[in-house]
Amino acid sequence: MDESTNQTRRRFLRLSGGVAGSIALAGCTGSSNGEGDESTTGADAESTAATTTTGETSEGTAESQSSYSVSMEPMGTVDFESVPETWVSYKSGYGDMGIALGVGAGLVGTDRPQESFRLLDERFYSQLPDFELDLSETTNIRADGESIDKEVFYEVDADLHLMDPNLPKVYFDWDQTDVDEISENVAPFFGNFIRRPRDDAWGDEYERYSLYEAFEKVAQVFQRTERYEAFATLHEEVQTQVEDALPPESERPSIALMNGGSDPGKGVFYAMDPTTAGYEMKQYRDLGIKNAFEGVETGEYGKTDYETLLEVDPEIIVFHWGVTYEQEAFESRFTEPMVNDEVGQELTAVQEENLYPGGTAEQGPIINLFQTEMLAQQQYPEQFGEYPGLGDVPAQTLFDRQRVADIVAGEF
Repeated sequence: MDESTNQTRRRFLRLSGGVAGSIALAGCTGSSNGEGDESTTGADAESTAATTTTGETSEGTAESQSSYSVSMEPMGTVDFESVPETWVSYKSGYGDMGIALGVGAGLVGTDRPQESFRLLDERFYSQLPDFELDLSETTNIRADGESIDKEVFYEVDADLHLMDPNLPKVYFDWDQTDVDEISENVAPFFGNFIRRPRDDAWGDEYERYSLYEAFEKVAQVFQRTERYEAFATLHEEVQTQVEDALPPESERPSIALMNGGSDPGKGVFYAMDPTTAGYEMKQYRDLGIKNAFEGVETGEYGKTDYETLLEVDPEIIVFHWGVTYEQEAFESRFTEPMVNDEVGQELTAVQEENLYPGGTAEQGPIINLFQTEMLAQQQYPEQFGEYPGLGDVPAQTLFDRQRVADIVAGEF
């Protein structure tokens, strides 16, 4: 690859509303309803040192925008000549952030786009008025179905890689030389792994952000801070609404959160902790869920069985990633084997039909709103309305879909 090719690899878009999003939103009008966020908002003034001809960094400075910089651990300060037009995310956590900011059309590569986003589109995005998610031209960065090779990053040729620079070393089997090569020859990495706590594989400890803290940084990169602020306000309102409606802590149910890799037909379950830090468990923490397996001895990766489940006898059992199943497939894999098992039949959760699909682990601001609503209705139907089941729109909603669509479209 010659020097001139390297210099032309980064194609940037001037901030003029041109990054429209892989979402086409037509005819959206302002809405007055609202809901909210995790313990977070508030711009870190020192984290974004923007250099523009006007000194402004928010939306609406299109023609005057030039270079600027945004700071985030572990990258430090990253300089941008202008707003990235095309970008790659690892999965739908940071992908959902970009979609929320209205730059979804620029998502040119992600891990298994049709698998990871298709059901999310059916379950969630499709409920937003005048919203269309088109990933037909988005490249699967896991080209051979297994590994993720550097070459696909050259082929996609994005302006930005929206992921923690340490992530390829943990998940792609790259080394630091590979990361540096793609950063220099294609585009920078920008992100912080916040799905769950990091282990030693990620190197020395560095700051971990909340979902909305990371979202704010991403908004600064795309120069769409007004959309971030609108989502943060909505999220804060939802959080207040949830907190005000929750029963006293002593009256809240305990749940057994089971990994989607559990196989009730074989009597194999993997218990997870719904209170763990990271955006993966955000809705569980926000709803004050109690972990039924706290202090219970399990095997590797939380492995357990029907007998231990019966000893714990949780009021509710939720299967992580369950939302990515069709209703019939979910029942076939999880519900029916438990109902038909001799020991499973004795479980309170089975007898009271409290076996539920859990959310996907990868969630940004939009998906989190839907998954918070879903869990709230599963746990507290009297306060939040009945959960309708996979694929159905609830009769009572926790937040205004039109308002979300308007924010994505830039209509505040």
